[in-house]
This record gives sequence, C-alpha cells and structure tokens, in this order.
Amino acid sequence: MKVEREIIIDLLPAYFSGEASPATRALVEEYFREHPEFEKTARSANRPLESLKVPVAALDEAKAKLVFERARQITEIRSSMLWLAVCFTLMLGLFRIQDHKIVWIIWSKPSSGIIFACVAAFFWVFYLYSRRLKTPMRTHSRYLWGAVFYTVLLFLFTIKDHKIVWLFWSQDPTVGIIFAAVGVINWIGFFYQRWKARDTE
Repeated sequence: MKVEREIIIDLLPAYFSGEASPATRALVEEYFREHPEFEKTARSANRPLESLKVPVAALDEAKAKLVFERARQITEIRSSMLWLAVCFTLMLGLFRIQDHKIVWIIWSKPSSGIIFACVAAFFWVFYLYSRRLKTPMRTHSRYLWGAVFYTVLLFLFTIKDHKIVWLFWSQDPTVGIIFAAVGVINWIGFFYQRWKARDTE
C-alpha cells in the first residue's frame, strides 16, 4: 500500500513515544523498510519532524518553471507556424505591373504557384494542429510532419494537354531527388526517435 510521507510524519510522534497501535507501528516500520534514508533521518534526535517534509515552496517553484518552459515551447511552435503560413500565403498574391497589366509573380509558372500554395496549406494545417497542443511536440512528431510534407511534395502534378505532368519528375528530376532524400531522412528520423521514445518509457 502506498502511503504519503506526510501521513507517516504525522504518525511518528506516537510511534516514537510508544503510544501507537500495532497497526500504526506496522505501517511506519514498513515505510522505514522501503525508505531507509528517511528512517535514518527520522530517528535522528537532532532534527525536528518538520525538516522531513519536502519544502512546498521548492516544489511549487520547480513546477512553475516546468509549466512556464512547456508553455514557452508551445507558443514558439505556434507562432513560428503562424508566421510561415501567413508569409507563404501572402507570397501567392505578389504581383507586378508590366505593360499596364498585372503579372502574378508566383503564378507566372503554374508549377511554382502550386508548390507555394501547398507549402502555405501545410503550415496552416500545422498551425491549427499546434493550437490544440497542451504539451510540447515530441521530437518524433516533428520528424513525422517533415516526412509527410516532403513525401506529399513528390506527388504534386498539373494537367497539361490532358496529361499528368509531375512537377518534380517530368523534366529535370534533380529537385525531386533532393526532396526524396530529405523525405527519407525525415522518415528515418521519425522511426528512430519513436523507437528511442518507446525504449525510454
């Protein structure tokens, strides 16, 4: 049976004075067997019983620091995703005036527009997900988001002359190969960090 230390401390005066019931003595002695350092301290005649209690202020301060650090990490992730989402969304609307006509910079090449739109959508989804976080995102989760993002990029396509044109594979596959390599690295990182997290639990 798990007994709080404060309860045992309250029972110590009766235990040491010999006024405790057999059940109380058995409870205290069982706790002593499980916590020999505590027994040594409790039997010391030079320390008051109050010194055996864990300082509440220290616990509260440590807990407050932990809560603050978690909140800071969550806020940083959320703010970063929001700014990136807004940035890539605004870039979709960049334009210039040429020959008295509006020329959309990103959409001058449809493939570039599609890529930037997908990146913006990804960051918006990530931001909305981060708003639900109550604890900092774990390392393997960050790898998972990166892996999914780079994997999805590889399958972007447009329709040209009634045919599917893969954005990263139809002409020069260099960018596609780079994104594929980054995606593989993220998938490896995800599975490794997941295995590492399970091993430490």
